Amino acid sequence: MHNGGFLLLPMWRLDTLKPLSIIIRPWAYVVLMGIGASGTAIAADVDEGSAASALPMHVDPLDEGRASALHRGPNPHATLSAEQHIQVAAQHMAAGRLPQAMAVLSQALAKYPHHAELFNMRAALELKQQDIKGALADMEQAVKLEPDNALYRVTRSRLYLRFERKDEALADLNEAVKLAPKLVPAHFNRGSLLANLGREKEALADFDRCIGIAPELPAPWFNRGSMHWALGEKAKARADINHFIDLAKEPSWKQAGKDLLKVWDQEEAKQQAGPGGNPS
Repeated sequence: MHNGGFLLLPMWRLDTLKPLSIIIRPWAYVVLMGIGASGTAIAADVDEGSAASALPMHVDPLDEGRASALHRGPNPHATLSAEQHIQVAAQHMAAGRLPQAMAVLSQALAKYPHHAELFNMRAALELKQQDIKGALADMEQAVKLEPDNALYRVTRSRLYLRFERKDEALADLNEAVKLAPKLVPAHFNRGSLLANLGREKEALADFDRCIGIAPELPAPWFNRGSMHWALGEKAKARADINHFIDLAKEPSWKQAGKDLLKVWDQEEAKQQAGPGGNPS
């Protein structure tokens, strides 16, 4: 049912393992394809006291070969491992130096073309810069290199959806669930997509699974409540939204739950009213 007057929390972000903020729109489903890549900095496995044990000193990769206040001589990035390149790129990204982060990752991929996490991290940066085509191309490479990485498949599915490639997105999420049956973002995002496709019962099963795995997370309760409402299970729907309100810590989330209950109250009042606005 796509006219049930219900909302969904948007898809899961893998960088924070939290769904994005609630955004209310006048249509039934609100499913923003807002998943970012993991972007996790990987620590280098080195002995203490070795030359590589300290984090690499920041050098602007766009200034290679020129002297600076911190470094004189060739850019030392050329000697870094793939994991150290990831650390440096993460430092640039955290400081908002996106061109420098991109340069570091591109340099690293030229040296380590078979390192999946480098592609994954560059895809996250490209997504941040709204280069959706580039992000998808990099995630295609990441999945090709590590086809059993469930998180990569969740990320790629999000990018497929940006191009309305829903069948491929669903296939990736199905595979992610097989690879990691307890991965909440995989179930949550598959449920959101299934709901968008009008497959509410299957979506409900995914949100049930999310709650079974992590009952302390508020977002699945919101989406499960919406599915109950779409399926005509109004008492269960209200119970889920009230539990969501109890669990949610952000005031805007609590308010969204209260607003949704109010919308449902108004919808039921209209259904009970006759053509002239009087109760039937």
